[in-house]
Amino acid sequence: MGVAIRLQKAGNRNRPFYRVVVTDSRKPRDGAFLDRVGHYNPIPDPDEIVLDRGLIDEWITKGAKPTDAVRALIKRVDRRAKADPTAETAAAAKETADKAVAETEEGK
Repeated sequence: MGVAIRLQKAGNRNRPFYRVVVTDSRKPRDGAFLDRVGHYNPIPDPDEIVLDRGLIDEWITKGAKPTDAVRALIKRVDRRAKADPTAETAAAAKETADKAVAETEEGK
């Protein structure tokens, strides 16, 4: 079984949205998948790319092969991270704040 990391199309006509999924390469584009590792929204400016690099790296070490499109998205995310190193720190801070809010709401 060949495992691929590829885009799965979602959204409406003229409003594309893509999920980055790990799937058996023999499955259809929008078929069943093993794991969802991110998403890509080309509509806003700048486009929105969210990838879980830890999961992607884990799947690649297990033998999954990213498609050319996913490989290009990974490179774009890496370039953006190098250009703005505070972006990842801001994302981590937002996640920590969200967890604190959730814990506070749980205690009510």
